[in-house]
Amino acid sequence: MRKWTLALTLVALTVAAGCGGGGGGDVTSPSAASQIPNVAGSYSGPVTWTIDGVPFVSMGMQLNVVQAGSQLTINGNINVDGQVLPLTAVTGNVNATGFFTATSGGAMSAVDPDCGVIRALESSLTFSGRSAQYVERDATTYCGTWSFSGTLTR
Repeated sequence: MRKWTLALTLVALTVAAGCGGGGGGDVTSPSAASQIPNVAGSYSGPVTWTIDGVPFVSMGMQLNVVQAGSQLTINGNINVDGQVLPLTAVTGNVNATGFFTATSGGAMSAVDPDCGVIRALESSLTFSGRSAQYVERDATTYCGTWSFSGTLTR
């Protein structure tokens, strides 16, 4: 497999793939708004990509988070073998527990010439203190199940 081809496909899925997989929603009441954590800033760190449970490659990920109350806008990039690839911007909300729910942006599937259709199964982005935990799982037509996980720090 060509890592850079797969990484380009990954860019369409990462972050927006389903960060709204559950775990609450938008906190809108005035009293609850004060409980929303301040998660604005730049987060970076390693993300491990596994295929069918076998480590494939470690990538660097950077997320830039802009916050207005509970609403977040997130963009960033991944670095695979020295190639920096931009991530599709996504907007959504963070709740009092730090769980991010995407409301727009990104993609739920993509097509790769080698792996066929790549479909997001589940994904989460959870903020806690100065870190963000990212987990994603995707199904592909020909290249198995992909998983991505990592802890990014601010």
